[in-house]
Amino acid sequence: MKTQDIIKNLKKIVGADWVRTDDLSRYHFGSDVLTYFGQGALYPENHPLMIVMPESTKHVQAVIRFAGKNNIPLYAIGGGTVLLIGSIPGKPDVGITFDFHRMQNVTLDKERMVVRAQPGATGLQVSQLVRSMNIGYRPYFGGSPGTSLFVPYQVFTGQNKMAGYSDGMGINCATGMEMVLPNGEVIRTGSMANPKAPAWPHGPGPALTYLPFFSNAGYGIVTQMEFRLFPTPQEIGSLWVTFKTLHEACEAMNALIRSEYACGATVMGPGCWTHCLYSSQHWQEGAHFVKATQDINLIGLSFRGSKNKVAYERRACIRLLEKHGGTVMPDWMVAILDGHEANAAGWQQCNSPKICGTFNGKSDSGGIFVSGGVFDTMEKLEIYMREGMKEYQDVCKNNPEFLNHPHPIIRLYASCGQTYLSMGGHANAAGEVIFVLDFASRQFLPMIGEIKARFDKLMKSIGMAPLGVGRDSRTWTECPDHFAMAKIIKRVLDPKEIMAPGVAFPLSQ
Repeated sequence: MKTQDIIKNLKKIVGADWVRTDDLSRYHFGSDVLTYFGQGALYPENHPLMIVMPESTKHVQAVIRFAGKNNIPLYAIGGGTVLLIGSIPGKPDVGITFDFHRMQNVTLDKERMVVRAQPGATGLQVSQLVRSMNIGYRPYFGGSPGTSLFVPYQVFTGQNKMAGYSDGMGINCATGMEMVLPNGEVIRTGSMANPKAPAWPHGPGPALTYLPFFSNAGYGIVTQMEFRLFPTPQEIGSLWVTFKTLHEACEAMNALIRSEYACGATVMGPGCWTHCLYSSQHWQEGAHFVKATQDINLIGLSFRGSKNKVAYERRACIRLLEKHGGTVMPDWMVAILDGHEANAAGWQQCNSPKICGTFNGKSDSGGIFVSGGVFDTMEKLEIYMREGMKEYQDVCKNNPEFLNHPHPIIRLYASCGQTYLSMGGHANAAGEVIFVLDFASRQFLPMIGEIKARFDKLMKSIGMAPLGVGRDSRTWTECPDHFAMAKIIKRVLDPKEIMAPGVAFPLSQ
């Protein structure tokens, strides 16, 4: 079918104003920051033929049926807050990309204690709605900052910092999905199987609630989802403790894991104060404070529960960490970094607009780039942090204009090498290196690309399991058996391969 005929049919489905084919829109949905990080082989600049903005499940259903009949590839995008991976076509100048900005409804079911959201709804929207109703419960979901959209394969892939260590990954909070399959059929799972279904993820409908996660629209398009709420803690608090060496901090963290105190803890090495800035509600004050105190090793902890529980655990952790050589930070310092209190409570927060923009390489906006992996020993964790900062500093020596840039967030975030350790007896660790870049300074992109490449090389040399997303070939290296099963499901659901070909799954099955 000719392109003009495709456009004509799509306009009949969603309305003439909601089909975009102009160059600016196509560029906006055709690239991400990794395209310009020297990763063009993995993340090429592939533009869709058109962008469609549906208003309802029926719109999505009609578009999918039309695309299936005419063998047109389909892609989906949420907020684009972090990266556009998952929405960029697997081939140049092909396919239709869904944009869900017209689908932003959010409702709260008090009786069943679930929130229902369309894929265009934002985390900030949900938090504001639940707060305004003052029901004693709050949402928890991981992933991007507050402006991120509720496309499940984008939002529910991260952790809300401290709170996530107790509540688990965001996908654990999902209880039900409404998803349009590649043949146009609509299925409703878990808590959405019928209007009064309870809030559990695997019943009474099909046990498929988690199927869309990490598939990047490879199995279908989720048009509504439900997730459960958590009790609002009576008391929340933070504790920050500094150490002379990274080794001391890692040993202290290991002791914390065995004790199972706190709802979450983070150990950070030199240059990692920026993680505190990211969580800070007083980010401007935090910027100045962080700039003056970069080369510190520290542990940050959060507590929540009853007043007595928070007070008891805080005192116990102070004794434990001081025994390992730690020095407790005074209250005035903690106040500057009090974003972690909000994270301990589990509320999603909207951070600085500078880090909530869209990375597309074509407009002047900001975003976050994360690179990291999983370690099986504390020793590997320590090596990664120590050697990683050396690699970063070595690159910066050759690019002094980057460190002297007047915008503090750009410099500080780029120096962040941080490590999370799960509480509750889980002793493995995940390390991340976060880069934030303002596209007004695109000259720094090659430098960021070099840093990323060095960290990737370091990961392989010490034997850590890398974390990957989207078309990154490493995504499935940790679980080849799972990927083999995923491909079988893919062939059954999408025999024509119209759902996001070349994104979560290779172009050739």
